[in-house]
Amino acid sequence: MKEMDLSFVFPCLNEEKTIPVVIRELQEVMKTMPVQAGIIISDNGSTDNSVTLAEELGCRVVHAEKKGYGEALKKGFQEAEGKYIAFADIDGSYPLEYLPKMYEQIVKHDLDMVIASRVKGKIEKGAMPFLHRYLGTPVLTKVINLLFRGKLSDCNSGFRIFKKEAYQKWDVRSSGMEFASELLIKALKTKSKMKEVSAGLRVDKRDHAPHLQTWRDGMRHLLFILSEAPKFFEIIGLALMGFSILGEVLSMLLGPVQWGNMVVLNYHSKLILLGMMILGVYSYLFSANLYVLKPKEKPIKITKGILALSEETLFAICVGSVFCVVIGLGIFITFWASNSFHGIEVVSPLLDAMYWLLFILMFSFGLVQVHLFKRI
Repeated sequence: MKEMDLSFVFPCLNEEKTIPVVIRELQEVMKTMPVQAGIIISDNGSTDNSVTLAEELGCRVVHAEKKGYGEALKKGFQEAEGKYIAFADIDGSYPLEYLPKMYEQIVKHDLDMVIASRVKGKIEKGAMPFLHRYLGTPVLTKVINLLFRGKLSDCNSGFRIFKKEAYQKWDVRSSGMEFASELLIKALKTKSKMKEVSAGLRVDKRDHAPHLQTWRDGMRHLLFILSEAPKFFEIIGLALMGFSILGEVLSMLLGPVQWGNMVVLNYHSKLILLGMMILGVYSYLFSANLYVLKPKEKPIKITKGILALSEETLFAICVGSVFCVVIGLGIFITFWASNSFHGIEVVSPLLDAMYWLLFILMFSFGLVQVHLFKRI
């Protein structure tokens, strides 16, 4: 028997209305392709006639016991026998006639994945909700391109083809709709070769509400994207901390400076620097926590050292921080008391004291949080 070259996977949950139309459409498309191909329906607990209809149409049906779009696709991919795997929603919205072109591109250029871009093609009126078209997809796509150096136009396309060998290296784990984002991010992070094909989108043929929930699933996508970008938060955090510390030191040494018709490095500037420092520390420690969750990621040298601190060193940092804070508060309260606890002249020293005491407290206790997190 000839080896299977292409497996097409459809995730399915109560899609009896669209299954006959979409399967027959795909079967006609596959007849034009010089490949040994098969269709897999990955059922996710349908209670209608979806499974029966799929089997009658000659499809292989597998059952994903765990619920979720990602779980259904993972089960289908696991069972797929083809060297290449394609997938799409079975709601009739994707123009499957573009499959031959996608297959041709992935084979001809030895690519790891080809994506059918909806936004580069014709989108029928009513095929994509306004928020998805002009907010959700563009924003998430831009975030992925920025954080992972991509050149994508449509991160949410659910019609793709990829090499099974490449997929097995990506270690995609998401169970929900964010599976689509993870597939792209893992491919980008491993520098896989990808290309988009202009395809468009049709009005789907379902007679029930879509499984995708705009705000819930959009947030899931965003949270997953950010969870895969510890380097971004690390760099932003260090940059904010570095700039704010430099500004604070300059303000303490130079005092208020007249710059044209403005006065800088005064307490207004110190308030901004204080906020910048807090954001910087939070962002940097957030990245450290992400590195704990993502041990395969590579932090810069200073972060690697912080994550590898011994218990003795961590204890010494905490004790030293508490000592500095107590001494610092004592000095400042004594100074303030000498001014009868009032007077505008103490605003600037107060901000200086708040800056350094907050920096010490936030950073030291943040380190404790990171090392506690390592032990969970």
